[in-house]
Amino acid sequence: MDSLGLMWGVLLVSVLLSGRFQVDGRHHRGKRGPEDEDTNRLLVRDTRDDTDKADATNEISKLSNRTTSVTPTMVFLNILDNYDQRLRPNFKGPPVQVYCSAYINSISSISEESMDYTVMLFLRQRWNDPRFVYHDYNDSITLYEKVLDKIWVPDIYFVNEKGAPFESTSGHSTLLRIHPNGDVLYSAKKTILLACPMNFQLFPMDSQACKIKMESYGHTTKDIEIWWSKEDAVLIDQDIQLPDYDLVTWTTNNNCDSHHTTGTYSCIETKLFLIRHIGYYLIQNYIPSILIVILSWLSFWISPEIAPARVALGITTVLTSTTLTVVSRSAMPKFSYVRAIDVWMMTCALFIFSALVEFAVVHFIFKRDKKFAISRRARELSQRLPRKKKATDKKDVTSEDADDQVDFKPDKGMSSPELDQDTVAASEEAKPHRTPAEIKALYMRRARRIDYYSRLLFPLLFTVFNILYWSVYLSWYH
Repeated sequence: MDSLGLMWGVLLVSVLLSGRFQVDGRHHRGKRGPEDEDTNRLLVRDTRDDTDKADATNEISKLSNRTTSVTPTMVFLNILDNYDQRLRPNFKGPPVQVYCSAYINSISSISEESMDYTVMLFLRQRWNDPRFVYHDYNDSITLYEKVLDKIWVPDIYFVNEKGAPFESTSGHSTLLRIHPNGDVLYSAKKTILLACPMNFQLFPMDSQACKIKMESYGHTTKDIEIWWSKEDAVLIDQDIQLPDYDLVTWTTNNNCDSHHTTGTYSCIETKLFLIRHIGYYLIQNYIPSILIVILSWLSFWISPEIAPARVALGITTVLTSTTLTVVSRSAMPKFSYVRAIDVWMMTCALFIFSALVEFAVVHFIFKRDKKFAISRRARELSQRLPRKKKATDKKDVTSEDADDQVDFKPDKGMSSPELDQDTVAASEEAKPHRTPAEIKALYMRRARRIDYYSRLLFPLLFTVFNILYWSVYLSWYH
């Protein structure tokens, strides 16, 4: 109990003492002098200055952090501040080396009549521009077509272009990419109509070489030199399928500089080698013409007595052959040289026309007996005339009688009846006169003999022609 009372006493004394100190402090602050007030003001001002310095330091650190994260836009805008797109890189220095590559995506509309074709490709150009060197950004910068007017690009154009370029349906057809070392990649999608001079002497077993030729328009070789890229200069889509041709190979050429009055301009070109498909023309021209020629030979099996049938067949085949010849040239330009298919069509027309002429000869020989009937009547009238008149006309009658007595042996061939008549007239005078039936049978045999020989000769000659034609032209068909 004594210890507990002592503790309470000590606690009460300490409370009283602390209250006294607080009262003295208040009285002391209430009676501060000028020096004390100035000291407090300096302490407050120092505290505020320290706070402002801390805030300024924080703002500076934030701005420094922002400047360290450089954006591609800032880099490009900084480059454009001192950039003049009207001047080429290394102005008044060595020529700019421009390396090109092309990826051909499609080839279409190859026209023989206008000698052109349409190609869609991606043209990529690479060069170095020291004005594009930057160090604030460690990656390449990709730009689009809106900034092309603000930078310099090579003025490359297609020399054999015929038509205006087609507009891209997607709206985005160009790409520009710059690298920290100043290398520039410019890629553009182009759909163009190009001229392709063609030679059709071997048509339809021909091959064509179509060019894609590019050169600088306004800069001579002192300013720009254009080259194909060393690797993958020209690539072609493997899915390209042409209805009339096969794309077999292509070549590139760097040495085709153009020399003009204004200077020498750097040029590059590639050749696309195309081989025509012959299957379509076999079905459209060759096989029908063969069938028409064979059809004309059917007249050799028709009797010469049936003239209307043979005439109709011959004229029909001639007109059909002429139509096929005209159709084969309808989709071609108007040239003067002879094509391979023209040789074929003209030979077929010659065979068909020869078959029609053969019928005319056969029909003439077949009806020759009517002439001898007229000669017999003339002889009977001459017997009734006076003897003097009869003697005067002896030569004429004798010649006419000789006509009645003409006889050809089978080994005489297909010679003309009038020529053979004069040749054997002297030997036939001593022979007895033939009856009209015998004369008619004689000339019918001769006519049918000509048909028989034609059945063998025409197919043989046409077969020989086919062997020569296909062996010669297929040897030139690559």
